[in-house]
Amino acid sequence: MSKILFRLVLLLLLAAPQAAEATGRTIVVLEFRGGVRAAAHISAGMAEELARLTSNVVISPAEARRRLGSSVDAEVARCSGEPACIADIGRRLAADEVILVGLSQLGDLIVAIQRIDVQSGQVLSRLADSLHPRRRIGAQALVSYLRRLLPPTDFKRYGQIVVQSSRDGDEIFLDGASQGLSPLPPLRVPAPGRYEVKVTRPGHVPFVAKLDVLPDATVEVTPTLTRTSKPLKWYQHWWVWAIVGGVAAGTATAVTAVTLTRPPEEVPAVIQLPGP
Repeated sequence: MSKILFRLVLLLLLAAPQAAEATGRTIVVLEFRGGVRAAAHISAGMAEELARLTSNVVISPAEARRRLGSSVDAEVARCSGEPACIADIGRRLAADEVILVGLSQLGDLIVAIQRIDVQSGQVLSRLADSLHPRRRIGAQALVSYLRRLLPPTDFKRYGQIVVQSSRDGDEIFLDGASQGLSPLPPLRVPAPGRYEVKVTRPGHVPFVAKLDVLPDATVEVTPTLTRTSKPLKWYQHWWVWAIVGGVAAGTATAVTAVTLTRPPEEVPAVIQLPGP
């Protein structure tokens, strides 16, 4: 085993600080190989799984080479696994964190991984694994590594719902819970998921929509609310006053009781008229 990889493995076997819980960061995956050809796609696969499972912005090893040139691999090797040195490379890539994958072989294949905070140059988490050199490192193994390296909150993905109401003061509900009055900032929700959005406005029929929100996606809703048709009071119907007029024209009845058997909006009523 080369001195560089030996030093890196020793670092990984030390106690690592607890990982800080944060989301929405930029993470670059870098790689150092100590003359190892096995597990050729481990770093690229890790970057791919990281982008798939989290809401972080991920810079793959290939993208890092495109931005800084092919010499980036030599720069990583010169760092000898020193976190501050690796953090400097991450800083030039405008990353928040670096995941450094080190590979060496002395009989077994040694996989040594560090997660480094760029701002402080400190190791946030680390792990080491020993594998048969011919063993294929599949997606399941890569996901296992990532879940050991990153905080659990990184694997909770989110989307956004934007309600574009045409009037201020509309009340907005998400799955039955009031979110406040419009205008509202985007509603951040776990994704993927299905949500019910309701918008209410006095004197209008509520707007209701069911939305499917995908991870890292924004769904915009423009509700259309129509005015309600308020039912007339019983005394506002034309036929009530026609009856009243007919009764008032007579001279024999002092008090007349009229039972109105009509649809529900035309309720029964009693009309009392003064005597002659």
